[in-house]
Amino acid sequence: MAWLNPTYFWTLILPLGAGLLFFLAAFRRRKLISRFGDRELVLRLSASISKRRRRWKAAFRICGVLFLAVALVGPRFGTQLKEVKREGIDLVIALDVSASMMAEDIAPNRLERAKNEIKNLVDELKGDRISLVTFAGDAFIQCPLTTDYGALRLFLDVADPSLIPTPGTDFGAALKMAIQAFEAPSGDPGQESRTKAVLFVSDGENHVADLQSIVDEARQSNIVLYAAGVGETDGAPIPEYRNGRRVDYKKDRTGAVVTTKLEEAVLQDLARDGSYFRIAKTSSSLPRITSALDQLDKTAYGSEEFEEYEERFQWPLFFGLLLLFVDWLIPERIRVKMEPSPNSTV
Repeated sequence: MAWLNPTYFWTLILPLGAGLLFFLAAFRRRKLISRFGDRELVLRLSASISKRRRRWKAAFRICGVLFLAVALVGPRFGTQLKEVKREGIDLVIALDVSASMMAEDIAPNRLERAKNEIKNLVDELKGDRISLVTFAGDAFIQCPLTTDYGALRLFLDVADPSLIPTPGTDFGAALKMAIQAFEAPSGDPGQESRTKAVLFVSDGENHVADLQSIVDEARQSNIVLYAAGVGETDGAPIPEYRNGRRVDYKKDRTGAVVTTKLEEAVLQDLARDGSYFRIAKTSSSLPRITSALDQLDKTAYGSEEFEEYEERFQWPLFFGLLLLFVDWLIPERIRVKMEPSPNSTV
């Protein structure tokens, strides 16, 4: 046996409180009767009030409150076997961790803002398998395809430029790693027929691959490409860090500060078969990708059987309301035939 709302166990003391209140009320009535004077006269004047009915009504109220408290806690017993089919798409998020993603034209910087937006996206997904690929001039699978979104968030937290020291932004290498993530053995016999999508999250700068060949390879693999541009088009310097502290800005061979800006045209061309989204300083259109993903064909990739307790709160709720209704139906007063006083005259 289990309980749906164990935090409401304290409500079980309410019937005791109600019983105590009824007892105190009865005690107070007896004291008031003694103050009026002649006890027999007072009892005769209040003969229409049935003490027996009053006790029964109190019992009905106390038991009614008890049953309602039990219903609120939510008893659950008796199990039934349920099967839940899992369906969705396979989504690989390719996150750019090149040095330019540390630019601070959007707070706190492009990379951290991108990671926050990805976390918000993950919160909106239901049933989809997700993988994380980090890339710069090279790429590797940070997290394989999984439905454990909590694990993906942990891998996302540690993503930074130190993971891939090779400079550049190689979308081709990122796509190859994404294809490897899709092809990784998972025990799913229908893996080949599953809908696949890749979301590139990058500033699009300093790319070192032929975009047309990337798009063609994605088409051959039946992969839909999406892109999210991070940053501003005005340009910003690239900070350099040492021991976690910013010490300078990146400079070229002449000593001039190197600036980086969002290359939207590159990312829009990359996502020509999908959709392009923008993560800007004060806004983000990335949440709209959930609508785009919902339009893709979802495939079943497994089922899960589990035992679930039957909810039994209905019975105590029914009895509690029934007792309170009976209490409402029973009047406290009865009809009493008054006998004439011996001293009365006609």
